[in-house]
Amino acid sequence: MEFVCDNKRHLVCLPYSIENLHKMASILGIKKHWFHKNHYDIPKTRITEIQSKCRITTSREILKIIKDAK
Repeated sequence: MEFVCDNKRHLVCLPYSIENLHKMASILGIKKHWFHKNHYDIPKTRITEIQSKCRITTSREILKIIKDAK
């Protein structure tokens, strides 16, 4: 599974699915209250740590990943 985030703290994964998002959060130790409908937000105190485990991209690509999965 690949983790993908932008510089606005939005976090998704590939392959994208809600089930995989929750698996990703478990792997990264992110609590469920950071989940927002179709993505996770990166907790402010863990931005550097989590971004180091992700491919950083644009917000536009994050939206494309989510839309393409539907």
